[in-house]
Amino acid sequence: MVGLPWLIWRGPYVLDAKYIDRKALGEGSAALVTGLRTALVAVVAALGASIALLYTARTYRLTRRGQITDRFTKALERLGSPEIYVRIGGILALEQIVQDAPEQAATDAAEVLGHFLRHRAPKARRQNDPDPGGLPNELEADVQAALTALTRAESRTHVDPRQQLDLRGLHLAGAHLKAADLTYADLRMADLTGARLTGATLTEATLIRTTLSKATLFEATLTRADLAYATLTDANLRRADLTEAYLVQATLTGAKFGKATLTEAVLKGATLTKAALPGATLTGADLSGADLSGAILTGADLSRAVTTDIVTDKRTKMPEGWAPEA
Repeated sequence: MVGLPWLIWRGPYVLDAKYIDRKALGEGSAALVTGLRTALVAVVAALGASIALLYTARTYRLTRRGQITDRFTKALERLGSPEIYVRIGGILALEQIVQDAPEQAATDAAEVLGHFLRHRAPKARRQNDPDPGGLPNELEADVQAALTALTRAESRTHVDPRQQLDLRGLHLAGAHLKAADLTYADLRMADLTGARLTGATLTEATLIRTTLSKATLFEATLTRADLAYATLTDANLRRADLTEAYLVQATLTGAKFGKATLTEAVLKGATLTKAALPGATLTGADLSGADLSGAILTGADLSRAVTTDIVTDKRTKMPEGWAPEA
C-alpha cells in the first residue's frame, strides 16, 4: 500500500513508456496517462472492496457463531430448570436453532432435544412386564413441546439426514403429531396409544411391535414402513398410504382402512378381525394366512392379491365376484 501513490502517478510512464511521447503530452499522450491512472485506481478499488467483503463475511460468520453459541448455552440452562414453563422456553429456543442455524449447530440442537425427550418421557410397558400403573394418557407439556420441535417438517431442513429420530421404547400415548415428519424414525416398541397422527409422514419408519391402538392415522403416509407385530387395534387408517408396508403378524382388529392404499403391502398372518376395508386398494398385497373373520372388504381391490389360507367366517364381506384361491 505504501507504493500505491507512486504506482498511480509514475506507473503509466513505466508500464506504457514506449507509447508515451513526453514532448507531446499536451497533444494526446496525456489522455493515455490519465486513462491508465484511472484504470489502476479502479483495479485497486475493486481489490480493496473484495478484501473488505471477505473480511466482513468472516466477521459475520464469527459473530453469528458466537450468537448461536450464546443462544445454545442459554437454552441448555433453561432445560435443566425445575419450572416446566422455563424448560419449554429452552425447548423453543433450541427449536429455533434447529430451524435456522447452520447444519452442525442444527444437528447438535436436535440431538440435545432428542436426549431431553428420551430422558423426560416415561418408558413404555413391555408386553411381559407387570402393569406398573401410573403411565399417563397424555404427554407432559415439555415432552410434547420437544416432540413437536423434532418432528416439524421445517425442523429437518438443516439437520444431518443421517441422524435418525430415536423414539424406541417410549411411552408417547396421546401424542399430538398432526402432519409430523417421522421419516426413517425408530419407534420400535413405543406406545402411541391414542396418538393423533393425521397427515403424518412415516415413510420407511421402524414400528416393529409398536402400539398404535386407537391412534388416528387418517391420510398418513406409511410407505414401506415396518409394522411387523405392531398393534393397531381400532386405529383409524382411512385414506392412509401403506404402499409396500410390512405388516407381518400385525394386530389390526377393528382397524378402519376405508379407501386406504395397501398396494404390495405384506400382511402375512395379520389379524384383521372386524377390520373395515371398504374401497381399500390391496393390489398385489400378500394376505396369506391372515385372519379376516368379520372383516368388511366390500368394494376393495384385491387384484393380484395373495389370499391363500386366509381365515373368513359368515360375517366376512368380500368384494363382489371375489373367489378364494385354489
